[in-house]
Amino acid sequence: MSNCVMCSTVLKFINTPTFGAGKLNDGGIVCTGCYKKINNANPSIAFKLKNFTLQQVKEILQVKADENVSKNSRFDQIKAELNNLNLRNSSLFLGRKEINELPQILADEEKITNIIQGTYNNGHGILVSTTRRLVFIDKGLVYGLKVEDFPLDKISSIQYETGLLLAKVKIHTSGNVAIIDNVEKTSARQFAEFVRNYVSQPKEQTVVMQNNSDPSILDQIEKLAKLKDNGILSEEEFAEHKKKLLEKL
Repeated sequence: MSNCVMCSTVLKFINTPTFGAGKLNDGGIVCTGCYKKINNANPSIAFKLKNFTLQQVKEILQVKADENVSKNSRFDQIKAELNNLNLRNSSLFLGRKEINELPQILADEEKITNIIQGTYNNGHGILVSTTRRLVFIDKGLVYGLKVEDFPLDKISSIQYETGLLLAKVKIHTSGNVAIIDNVEKTSARQFAEFVRNYVSQPKEQTVVMQNNSDPSILDQIEKLAKLKDNGILSEEEFAEHKKKLLEKL
């Protein structure tokens, strides 16, 4: 009778992956519970688990755990920013599924300054104003996540038109106009005026020193590179993880 090489659980028929699916390249076997953890972290690795050693699998799970910690920490930060805005519109309630996506969309140093709800290109979502851009987020049930952003330095003007109950916000960028419909009338006016004032303010010039990069982020990128070299991560997965880390610099 053997034990799971990850959690030391005694392996029995009922908690051992069938058809040898839980066997590792170095001979160890994982229990059903640990196999599910691996599958949640990276399904392609779980599917070909016999090609990977215990150490490689542990590195995969550690990378996933680090991502979750970073995501949860960023989400707590975003919730605090939203609470500090003291918004009185319905965006925070009706746009919850879009707000949940913000940790993956916004950079760490990017602060939320305002938010409204509306429709854009037949999608219903939220328009978020940050210190860097306006970004429309639509988390649909059928078509998945749609994100379109409008950098503040590209916005030539922002206008609003009100009806009896609802309003629309018009974002002018380089000859193009993006129209956000079905916005609460009061919220549309406040949002447009806020963004107009923000864009018109002189911005301080900042110099980004590339040599001041966070060494912990560089360490994580190096670890990801090793996982790619070992065949644990594909080129696409490595590029995606690296991009997220570089956005934190």
